[in-house]
Amino acid sequence: MPFIKDLKEIEKLENHYLNKIQFDLEQDLDKMLKGLKSKDKIKDDWFPIFNSAAKKRQNSDFARGAERIYYWLFHQFGLPNSSPIGADMMFEVYNAFVHIDVKTARLNNPSDYKGKIPVGENQTCYKPEGYDFTVNLPPVYSYERKICLSYFINIIYDITDENVEVKAIILISVPNGLLASVYGDEIIEAGKTGYSGKGFRYHYAKNPYFELLDNKPRRVRVLYASEDIKDNIYKLIGLQNA
Repeated sequence: MPFIKDLKEIEKLENHYLNKIQFDLEQDLDKMLKGLKSKDKIKDDWFPIFNSAAKKRQNSDFARGAERIYYWLFHQFGLPNSSPIGADMMFEVYNAFVHIDVKTARLNNPSDYKGKIPVGENQTCYKPEGYDFTVNLPPVYSYERKICLSYFINIIYDITDENVEVKAIILISVPNGLLASVYGDEIIEAGKTGYSGKGFRYHYAKNPYFELLDNKPRRVRVLYASEDIKDNIYKLIGLQNA
C-alpha cells in the first residue's frame, strides 16, 4: 500500500480501526466481562497474596491477568507480529500495523486515568518537535509503507475486602506521529520521569476528537461502566459530555 500523505486520510484510518475494535469488543461484551471475571472462580487462591502486595505490584499483576483475556478476544483481529519493539498486542492488517495495549488504573487514584493515560516508548510514534522524551515506533513502517496505529484499553478497577472489581473499560486512540502538526503539545503531559524520559502521558481530555474528520468523532469510547458509576462515567474520566 502506498504511504498516505493526507493527514485526514490518516485520521480516517485511525477512526476506522477504533470503530472496528469498539464493535468487536461490544459484540463480545458479555464474553469480555465473563473473561475478566474468570479470576473470581479461584479468588481464594490468589486474593490474599494480591491484597498484601504493594499498590504498584497490584496494578501490574491485575494488568497481566487482564491482558490474557484480550489476547484471547483479539485472536482473529489481524496477523500477530513478533517485533520486540511494540505494544503488548501488535497486528498487521492490510493497510496498517496496529498496536493495542492494556492499561489498568485503580478507581481511588484518578491521577492515573482522569483525562489521561500513560503511553510507553514502545507504544506510540507521537512526538512533537522540541521534546526529548523517547518514542520507538515509526509513524510509517518500511514494509509496504504501512501506517502505525496505537490504541489503549484502559481498565479502571476497585479493590474490595474480598475481590477486585472492574468498574469501567475505556478505549482510546492515540494520534499517529504525523499528526503532531495538528495536535502539537496540547495533548501531551510529562511522564513519571518528566519530558526527557521514556514516553509521556496522553492528555486526551485536552482534545478528545478526531480534529480533521467531519462531525469530529471521539477518540475516546466507553465500552463498559458499572451501574454505580454509569451516570457519571464521562466526568470520571475527565470528559464533560457523552
